Amino acid sequence: MPGFERMRLALRMMRRELRAGELTVLLAALLVAVAAMSSVGFFTNRVDRALHLQASQLLAADVVINSDQDNLARWQGQLGGLRHTQTLTFPSMTLANGQSQLATFKAVSPGYPLRGEVTVSQHGQTRSGQLIPAPGTVWADARLLNKLKLREGDWLEVGASRLQVAGVLVREPDAAMDIYNFIPRLMLHAQDVAATGLIQTGSRARWRLLLAGAPAEVEAFRQQASAQLARGERIENVEEARPEIRTALERAKRVLGLTALLAVALSAVAVALACRRYVNRHRQAVAVMRCLGASQGDMLWLHLSQFFALALLAGLAGCALGWLTQELVLAQLASLLGQSLPPAGWQPWAQGLAVGATLLFGFAVPPLLALRRAPTLAVLRDAPPDDAAARGSYLLGGATLLALMGWQAGEWPLALAVALGFAGFAALAALLAWMLLALLRRLPGSGQVGWRYGLANLARRRALSITQMVALASGLMALLILTVVHGDLLAAWQRNVPADAPNRFVINIQPPQREPVRELLRSQGLPAPELAPMVRARLLSINDRQVRPEQYPDERAQRLAEREFNLSWAEQLPADNRISAGAAWEPSKPGFSVEEGIADTLGIRVGDVLRFDLAGNELHAPVTSLRKVQWDTFKVNFFVYASPAMLANQPASYITSFHLPPTQAAVVDLLVAKFPNLTVLDVGLILAEVRNMVGRLVEAMRGVFGFSLLAGLVVLWTATVSTQDERARDVALLRTLGASRRQVVGVVLGELLWLGGLAGLLAALGALALSAIVSARLLNLPVEANPWLLLWGPLAGAVAVTLAGWPTGRQIVRTPPLDTLRRLG
Repeated sequence: MPGFERMRLALRMMRRELRAGELTVLLAALLVAVAAMSSVGFFTNRVDRALHLQASQLLAADVVINSDQDNLARWQGQLGGLRHTQTLTFPSMTLANGQSQLATFKAVSPGYPLRGEVTVSQHGQTRSGQLIPAPGTVWADARLLNKLKLREGDWLEVGASRLQVAGVLVREPDAAMDIYNFIPRLMLHAQDVAATGLIQTGSRARWRLLLAGAPAEVEAFRQQASAQLARGERIENVEEARPEIRTALERAKRVLGLTALLAVALSAVAVALACRRYVNRHRQAVAVMRCLGASQGDMLWLHLSQFFALALLAGLAGCALGWLTQELVLAQLASLLGQSLPPAGWQPWAQGLAVGATLLFGFAVPPLLALRRAPTLAVLRDAPPDDAAARGSYLLGGATLLALMGWQAGEWPLALAVALGFAGFAALAALLAWMLLALLRRLPGSGQVGWRYGLANLARRRALSITQMVALASGLMALLILTVVHGDLLAAWQRNVPADAPNRFVINIQPPQREPVRELLRSQGLPAPELAPMVRARLLSINDRQVRPEQYPDERAQRLAEREFNLSWAEQLPADNRISAGAAWEPSKPGFSVEEGIADTLGIRVGDVLRFDLAGNELHAPVTSLRKVQWDTFKVNFFVYASPAMLANQPASYITSFHLPPTQAAVVDLLVAKFPNLTVLDVGLILAEVRNMVGRLVEAMRGVFGFSLLAGLVVLWTATVSTQDERARDVALLRTLGASRRQVVGVVLGELLWLGGLAGLLAALGALALSAIVSARLLNLPVEANPWLLLWGPLAGAVAVTLAGWPTGRQIVRTPPLDTLRRLG
């Protein structure tokens, strides 16, 4: 057959089959998969491009040395011709008009910023450039001004100083895209820091030495400085700009990607079922065309060209839908990102088209190859399809799905774990489905005709019924997880937080202030708080093995190895600490007790000797116990406790927490007015801001979650439609043998109800198991099984499958038996 004629015939066949609905299921499944993957692709592509374009501005320099102490003098002689300046950032309280507010203070020196611009509004006019406040003045952002009811020219108390508000801080280059930047900010001149008295023992402050110059000079300094970094120092460059933002965005992209993978996995199930139905329904048509002289190559080319056109159509439409979804996502995140993102490149379009084509051909090529090799007489006799081809289809499709998962997740171990989990659920669901069918067949044969014959139909087509149940259970489990289980997990987390949990933390309490702080709180009708001593120390070694960040592959372990620890001591451990390994120390002997989570991260065991650097003094002692801490109590707790024999004589600051009712909010203002050096953390406010931020992220992600829901519904539809021909043949035979239309309707409904109920039961069991794993392993919550899932799962399955399958079932019942038998043979 000439190529032009084959092309015309392929297009004509595709138009006819689209009008007849033969390709509708395949098109819907591919559309959902491509839209889910491309929406994530567009989002991540635009964020990556923004990070690349804004890297230098995010640093306000070309390279930065970030340190927990003032390190300018140490590096002064090695800077050469590089321009430099320094910033100091720390949290503290500020007071004005009788109100107090936690703020992030940023002290800047002349020359700031080296890259990018500061934007400030003064007297109604906005200026941008290399700007800093004059000594004795501050610039505050609009949030701080609104909370304290301040205007330009007003005065506010900053520690022991009074500074004048000289402008509204609109933008800082190195604060851009900071999604954690929900605490109000205040910028002051570096000369004013000493007079405030805010930098004391235990203060949480970070010094950033900003450097800029010619690229060659910057790179030479970076390489030289990398070998001379002291403990507590790290280098930030344009590739590592704002690592916490990059990490947060990477995690958000991974969550979005894995959510999209759920939609793709479910869509793959629908594609596999739809390909099976398509090939079975076209076997006789292929036989006829073979009898008329068409070759095997002609048949393969005709069907592959149709599938190629279908993949192209689904790819373009899915990419367009994905682009629209990511626009809605970015509209939700606009206030968090703080700037418009550059447009996406061409890569997400190409990826979307590749996903559609790969998914379709991964499941369709082996059956098509088997179909074109099938002997003509065997096809005309309606011989069963080649099982080897079916197995090849599923193996190739599974490999394709694994490749897509690895590509999207970016980590093959993670993709393999997800794929194995999905395959394990499918295998276990198939085994349970086989057992349920075997058990139900042994039930007495009494009851309504519809129930008995419906169950008999499932048992007679056991392999096909098990395949349907696994597919339906996968879709229903996704629906249950996204609609029921996530609400249960959120409710469990909320119940785990006590109603009277502390909502205020006070840090930087100096030893002479302990009793006055207690007395002030008692005088306001609050319980006397427990004050815990705290010193900052750096972990040097574990069993004489020096602790270095590069020794640990885990990102959290690297941060812990680099940071300073807050150590405390007590005669006995707090009540919400439970020893999980080892034994309590003797107060008169040196010893450490380590929280079990951080011990596991850093590889610390009972009996290991830890060595800490405390302000130039080294402390070493064995680990006598590991502890499990109830962090949800929101009481003061520490990763590492020491025995009193080790730290009791060390200079320390103190920390406490207490519950402050909303009606007594003025207590904080009194506390800060009397003790300006104290920092009061409003945990309730911070949690509310975090919940608000997470809520906006969740709302923004609903579009991607919606694709998973759509994919689940497509699976339900496909699984019921895939057995339409078998169900039609059964109905036609029953009608021929004298069954009434009412009896036939009962059989069809009975089969759908049995199928949906059993699949819903499997889905409920899978959802219960998954929620238990998520609760225990990911959220560290007590496992609270929802027994109602065992009722709602079968009910929801029965209703959903019946609604999805009845439209075709009604058409089958209304079709004359003779027409059905002539069509199906």
